Amino acid sequence: MFKRTCNNSLASITILSVLTACGGGGGSAPTAAVSAAASTAPVSAATTAAPASNFSYNKILGAYSAQQWDAISLAKIVDSGSTLNGEYIQSMATSFTENGQSYAITAAGRSNGNITLDYSWTVNTDGTDTAVALYDPTGFQVANSYQQSLAGAELSISIYDSTWLASQGIEYVDGAAAQVIYTDSDPIHTLPLIYGDFTESGDIKTAANQDFALLPDMLFQYWSTDRNASITLVAKGSGNINVNYETNTVTGTVVLDKFYNYADVYGGNTTYALVAGIPNITMTLVNGTLVDGQITATIDTSVVITANGTLSGEGYLKGALFGPEGNELGATLFLLQDNEDTHNYFYWDTTGIVLGQ
Repeated sequence: MFKRTCNNSLASITILSVLTACGGGGGSAPTAAVSAAASTAPVSAATTAAPASNFSYNKILGAYSAQQWDAISLAKIVDSGSTLNGEYIQSMATSFTENGQSYAITAAGRSNGNITLDYSWTVNTDGTDTAVALYDPTGFQVANSYQQSLAGAELSISIYDSTWLASQGIEYVDGAAAQVIYTDSDPIHTLPLIYGDFTESGDIKTAANQDFALLPDMLFQYWSTDRNASITLVAKGSGNINVNYETNTVTGTVVLDKFYNYADVYGGNTTYALVAGIPNITMTLVNGTLVDGQITATIDTSVVITANGTLSGEGYLKGALFGPEGNELGATLFLLQDNEDTHNYFYWDTTGIVLGQ
């Protein structure tokens, strides 16, 4: 999907209270969080299979050597931190390899506007890279953000903490988000991603429905009416995705109803307050499909705000089933303000990740 942001069209990307989007005059610093999957022999990890499954899967929680996870990523490209112009790449060629205390990540793709991204990073968790622990509002650690200085740019990559994921009942899919901010030419590239162990096609259910309770983690950005200043928030909430295995259709909603100051979250604060005044955003999946364990859908939202008009947007979701019998789900998504939006006060967009089980 490609959109140039004009009077009432906008773009953005978010993830695990992690990614940052393009910025106006008051834009925020970069960060990210979420991950993706595949398979190799672990040094010491739980390689388990559910009793009903004939396949073996590697859990996210463990120590691995040369473990290539399966991965899915989107990308947002912003020409400048002082403009709303942006493009998205719906399909990146992405790899995510865990090797002891490091992650090797590659991501490449081309936008509809013919902008090419081609990245290769090594993220070190042994103290070599600067790390900031990220917490939920109660003070429980949920992720780590790693920072590196690149040639002419700064890189931030946020990755969920596997212990926190286990506390949420998630074992086979993780999330991460990367952001590159260039110091000279001023573009910003944001990449939310998921990784883990894809469900084998022969292990996917063929009958009945399955509901997945969702943990959305997004970046939400909005600009003042004159577009001279922007505010970046971390957005969280809830949701549900239903997979119909007989028809291979996917339906559901993602609700963003909790918003936090980006600097509080990414500064490593252990407690922080809700930001008031942001209307709840309900994203509805449209024309969702399941093909060989891979999920795609368009996204639509329309929220009537009394006396102030309507928040309206459209976007895209790409994800997959993970682990034994596809009992876990991960997806990346973005939502852009569209031409039907009549809200008087600001222009907005959001991007990020959802995990579910």
